[in-house]
Amino acid sequence: MRASWRSTLMAVMLGAVFAEGVAAAEPGAQRWTENLSAGTGTSELVGTRDGLLYEPNAVMRRPEGLSRLTGLFEFPARTLEQPVDTFRPRVQATVGLGQGVEVDVRVRVPGGAWSEWRTATGDEAVRLPRSGTEVQVRLALIADERGRGPVVQEVDLEGWREGGTEEGLQTLAPLTYRVYATREGLVGGTTANGHVIKTNDRFAALPSRRGLASNGGSEYQVRVCYSKTAKCTTTSVWDVGPWNTKDDYWNPSSVREMWKTLPQGKPEAQAAYQDNFNGGLDQFGRRPANPAGIDLADGTFWLDLGMSNNDWVDVTYLWTSGGGSSTGLVIDSNNANNDQSKGYIQLTGTSWASSTNVAGYYGTSYLVSPGAAVSEPATFWFYLSTAGTKTVDAWWTAASDRSTAAPFIVTNASGTQLANVKVNQTVNGARWNTLGTWSFPAGWNKVQLSRWVTAGTYVVADAIQVR
Repeated sequence: MRASWRSTLMAVMLGAVFAEGVAAAEPGAQRWTENLSAGTGTSELVGTRDGLLYEPNAVMRRPEGLSRLTGLFEFPARTLEQPVDTFRPRVQATVGLGQGVEVDVRVRVPGGAWSEWRTATGDEAVRLPRSGTEVQVRLALIADERGRGPVVQEVDLEGWREGGTEEGLQTLAPLTYRVYATREGLVGGTTANGHVIKTNDRFAALPSRRGLASNGGSEYQVRVCYSKTAKCTTTSVWDVGPWNTKDDYWNPSSVREMWKTLPQGKPEAQAAYQDNFNGGLDQFGRRPANPAGIDLADGTFWLDLGMSNNDWVDVTYLWTSGGGSSTGLVIDSNNANNDQSKGYIQLTGTSWASSTNVAGYYGTSYLVSPGAAVSEPATFWFYLSTAGTKTVDAWWTAASDRSTAAPFIVTNASGTQLANVKVNQTVNGARWNTLGTWSFPAGWNKVQLSRWVTAGTYVVADAIQVR
């Protein structure tokens, strides 16, 4: 069956390596080939004798009704010898009418966060927002209206550093915009990054995969606040939508993928719905039924924010601070948000109290305790199946009454104290702050926040991340 219609397809060679008369290889570029058997994607991406095939016939379609579906296939990150900020893909693929292949690349920036993804189609060279030596590649395979996708046989890339001014990521505070939020629902369906949606799930969708995290990852997160309930929550971006798929409206027009004439922070669907922008249509020629700029999963929508209907919310795009978040294991101060087979929090004493008084907390709340001449720590336990070198980050809410020397004590599974890191919690709130990098054995390791600080000040245990 498959061969009968595939025989009518046109074999397309995308990239300078496979066709004459296109861009030559960049002098001094670093080159590599991705292993098609090493990546991860959704169940509709299948390895065959012909290559990596995308057949999304069973995918649950979003309520916006996209006629052409996209499947993502993510390769493991790799470290290059020299930093790169520009890349060119060379893809060998069999692509039929209405199908497509795109290549996304990102780099890890100083501090451990990932840059936004950038996309190339064909043999075009694409500039990354930052430079780095750790690189990750993602394929986007686009099916036609009948649910038939391309087959990829080979993925080669070359990367180099052009230098010059990098995109100006915010250094003082991440960007915040007021946008219209809708409930995603779709329990049992699959998000763009391959996550299967469960009851009362917690994640967000934005209309661009530039800020799409890996399946289960937290490298791109939003902070959402709903003024009518005075509730806020932090959650990861695991899906693409609503309405558009190339509308990174939080970016300035100079780097925005589409709709460059719109003001920064205004989603295209909102402009189409309210102002008849683009003739009142989205990028697919549909008329938006609402001005949505973000979709929220049921647990985020109903439980964390207390929303009962679609409404306007304030969204902070946390990675735009330049600090961002990294892929890693996050242990929250609320065990309801933890996979306790991998990590959990344990409290000593009775002084720790859950609070949402100061904005910028991770998840649904944070723990706070007054300083005293006693340790009584909040202990973040994390499990490693094998020994390894890991970086540990901490998240807290900042305020003027916080301790300027809150002690985070790092202890390995053998009981050896590795460090006592004192941090100033009056500053650098609502972001990941690196405590350090250590070698840990397999087993249950821990990070403890002691309350042994100056009386009259407070310490905050919100979340830690191990990466």
